[in-house]
Amino acid sequence: MSNKAFIGILLLTIAVVFGVAMFGRQRTMEAERIRAEEASRVAAEEESRRLEEEAAIELERSADPNEIFSFSKKEKNVVVIMLDRAVGCYFPYIMEELPEVRKQFDGFTFYPNTLSYGSNTIYGVPAVYGGYEYTPEAMNARTEEKLVDKHNEALKLMPKLFSDAGYKAVVCDPAIANYQWTPDLSIFDDIEGVKAFNFLTGASKEGGELSQYDKFMLNYDFLKNLKGRTNNKSRAGTYIAIDNEITHRYLVLKWPEYEPVNGWATYGPSERVFSQDERISLSDTTKMSHYHVNACAMKLLGEWFDYLRELGVYDNTRIIIAADHGYGLGQFGDMFYGESDLLYYNPLLLVKDFDEDGPLKFDGTLMTNADVPTMATDGLIKNAKNPYTGKLLADTVKKDEVHVYIARNWQVEANQGNTFGNNLYFVVHDNIFDVNNWSTRRINPPPKQTEPETTTEKETEKAG
Repeated sequence: MSNKAFIGILLLTIAVVFGVAMFGRQRTMEAERIRAEEASRVAAEEESRRLEEEAAIELERSADPNEIFSFSKKEKNVVVIMLDRAVGCYFPYIMEELPEVRKQFDGFTFYPNTLSYGSNTIYGVPAVYGGYEYTPEAMNARTEEKLVDKHNEALKLMPKLFSDAGYKAVVCDPAIANYQWTPDLSIFDDIEGVKAFNFLTGASKEGGELSQYDKFMLNYDFLKNLKGRTNNKSRAGTYIAIDNEITHRYLVLKWPEYEPVNGWATYGPSERVFSQDERISLSDTTKMSHYHVNACAMKLLGEWFDYLRELGVYDNTRIIIAADHGYGLGQFGDMFYGESDLLYYNPLLLVKDFDEDGPLKFDGTLMTNADVPTMATDGLIKNAKNPYTGKLLADTVKKDEVHVYIARNWQVEANQGNTFGNNLYFVVHDNIFDVNNWSTRRINPPPKQTEPETTTEKETEKAG
């Protein structure tokens, strides 16, 4: 090989080595640049999260102490509203009469074909808050435990499930907690993260110190002022349970506004119309007043829903409106089984799920008010279990036939044992508005631990 060729090869080799070295250096520099940019991005995101968290904490701290209903704008919220004695069958007529309120209920589904498990609060409330393990029949099956303890378990079930899952939990006026007419809030002391309040002291069904008008106004004012107690400053998702008796405190209101008035009220028409063949009689003061307070409740809740929309929390909030039982005034003549008005057992049930929109829907599926806990936890708490029995909520649902407790002995003072004293039930299936689907049966006779049923149908009109 000539010197000239050798030098050429040498120079080529040097050039290749140099090029490779430079390419490697460029690759290294590019990798370092990418790493630096990624580190800078991560640091910026962490700083942004830190500042956002600090701002959220400061926002939360700035909340007015009266604003106890603090919703999250990012996380999911759940609201359960229990309206004592809200009658399911009234709802379609109210929506037909008040289209502006119907619009406020966009996103909701109404379940007309709904049963309660008794005609009074003491029988109906446990199922609303605790589910199918707290129907009268299920509570009677646990003969070794006091009724009051099982009632308290039911009230605590959802607050504990949501609190344990990282939600904030707020409970207002839990019905006859610890079997006290003024609810005993100490039952929640063993659940971390639960705040409980009594706003309706003196308005309970047994409280005699207030007039019917005053009791109505106490419940009315609470719902009217929901806006002033609500914000969107919570960092965590919130579970809210509200118990209100406005639909129990029957009163003739100013029509068509459905607002309380001092002095003469304006009754309005003596019937309401849903369709050509479906009308409801309001032919006397009792019937009129019951319809009026139900309409008033829907108006007040509709106003709150609009405010939740303003706050930007309506879409990420699941809302369930339920009742412990209905009420019978003979307004639907085909809803009688023997002498029993079956509207006692038809509670209101409405559900708005996350991101639901569009006009109010009707769903004829057979439901009970014991479905509330399952619906409230669905998709949020995986394999939700009753913390007091260990059973999955979904595994306890049973609706092939529904056993509705027949009793009128609603006073807590008369139910201090381990079981309810009666053992007679309606057995209902499929469509509750077909009286052929109703029958009676004696089921699992409990040990006799309470006084015999003495409360009459007339006395019940004054009670739960």
